Amino acid sequence: MVLRVTVKCFLFTILSSLLFFGTSYGEPEVTILQGNLLGTTITTRNNRSISAFLGIPYGQPPIGNLRFANPVAAGAWNGTLNATRDGSVCPQALGSISGSEDCLYLNVYTPQLPVNTSTLLPVMVWIHGGAFLHGSSSSATFSPDYLLDSNIVLALPNYRIGALGFLSTGNEVAAGNWGLKDQILALKWVQNNIEYFGGDPDQVTLFGQSAGSASVHLLSLSKAAKGLFHRYITQSGSALSTWAHLPSAGYASRAFQLGGYVGCDNDTSSALIECLRTVNASDIVASASQFYVWESVPVVVWGPTDEPDIEGAVLTDSPTNLFAKGEFCDLPWMTGIVRDEGILMTGAFYSDDEMFYDFLDNFDLVLPEMLTLNYQTDSGAAWVKAMKTFYFNDDFTTNSTELLTNLTRLFGDANFIYPTLDGLQQQLPLAVNPQYFYLFNYRGTYSLAAGIPDAVMHTDDVIYLFPLRSIVGGDNLTDTDFEMVDNMVQLWTSFAINGTPTILASKENVTCTEYSTMDNYLRIGNQSEVTLSMEYSLFKERMEFWASLVHAEASTATLTNTSTGILVLLFICSKLI
Repeated sequence: MVLRVTVKCFLFTILSSLLFFGTSYGEPEVTILQGNLLGTTITTRNNRSISAFLGIPYGQPPIGNLRFANPVAAGAWNGTLNATRDGSVCPQALGSISGSEDCLYLNVYTPQLPVNTSTLLPVMVWIHGGAFLHGSSSSATFSPDYLLDSNIVLALPNYRIGALGFLSTGNEVAAGNWGLKDQILALKWVQNNIEYFGGDPDQVTLFGQSAGSASVHLLSLSKAAKGLFHRYITQSGSALSTWAHLPSAGYASRAFQLGGYVGCDNDTSSALIECLRTVNASDIVASASQFYVWESVPVVVWGPTDEPDIEGAVLTDSPTNLFAKGEFCDLPWMTGIVRDEGILMTGAFYSDDEMFYDFLDNFDLVLPEMLTLNYQTDSGAAWVKAMKTFYFNDDFTTNSTELLTNLTRLFGDANFIYPTLDGLQQQLPLAVNPQYFYLFNYRGTYSLAAGIPDAVMHTDDVIYLFPLRSIVGGDNLTDTDFEMVDNMVQLWTSFAINGTPTILASKENVTCTEYSTMDNYLRIGNQSEVTLSMEYSLFKERMEFWASLVHAEASTATLTNTSTGILVLLFICSKLI
């Protein structure tokens, strides 16, 4: 350890002597291990000048033989790299197909140039969401305007998504999880370079939302990510969510289906991957719609999976089994959800009656696909039956408002809320480090549920950490909204700085306490009011319903362990928790 510190300090001293801050254009420069970077100066919400370095390559373009392969660190460059523009987004389809496979770039924002080596700042690394299918770290979406009013350094990487990021043949030929491996490579880049931006590589907080949150949680279960971060925050996404892990046993056949769609009708994994490496990336991206069974369902076509135990593997078992074995990184953890998570999946039904009633007509077929129950041997029929009884009393003839409310709760509970709570409860008796749980319940000027009054939707919490200009389309927040920004930034950055989410002293006399057997959580907001309060037993009856399903399956597992079919059923059913 002493040698490592001595060598790093020696390198840092040499590189620091080469730094030149304030070019003839007044823009910041920094020299890292790969070479010199020219950045730009931007201003935060509170008029703090910070340095921004955009489009820094951390991985080589994953093309040719690097497609469907572990990422390789980017090399050095000659001269000064212009780091004033975002790198390309990874290939994706939102309406039209965009992006480039040369997309392994990250953005870094720092308030501390020139660097003060005696006071390196805590680092926060953001993993974007997007159903493992779309999204990027674009500065137009995830600008540092709010977070960089605090003394932190912020890094945001792109990572491969869709089939290019998560295709797997279920064996060593193409083990999968390329997007997660990109995230790990980005974290290694942070360890090697962030101090040249004034960041402390020994104080890294990994945080993300939705698929980004599930990614963070999965990395907390991975030995491959051990030591690369020291605290983590998961927002609306759990490794225990059914959509966050697709079992390799049933998932591998999708790779061959994809091959058939793009002209690679091969019989072996090796031949398939060799062929797929020659296919135009846009054709691979466009093939996602071929897997839809109803509208844009399933949402997650390609996602994380379990891998063979080979070099570079991220997950060699299911998250359910890893939790059961206590194999997680015991680090300070903050996690939470928003109140109306399920509107992510029911939002269109509020304005499209025809689609809503078509869904109800095809409920038994579509629901298992929307909840990723299709890997069960009965396609989730037993679970669907239980949900019909609990959420709808086996009656779809009531008014549409009541049906939509209950359907939204079902989707939110199954996909986000219960998996988050279950992870906390499983980890609680085993963890030494503290855990914190929150519910975001504030509806401000902007919401992704713009057409649904009073709803607090999936991603609404992110609006108060990042402006999300490319999504919500404006800066016209009210004073009340900015009060919520102040609270969210304080809670998130204080956790990154000292491991404890701290509430502003000017607020009500509330202390955010560690999660315990009392099932306590911090409620952030009360509809249109900026309030903070400690509450207990979140959605108690609904969470007990989901726990009863899980315990029933666990009891069945104890009694029946004789059939491979039953084992597969239990394994996949357990993914509901």
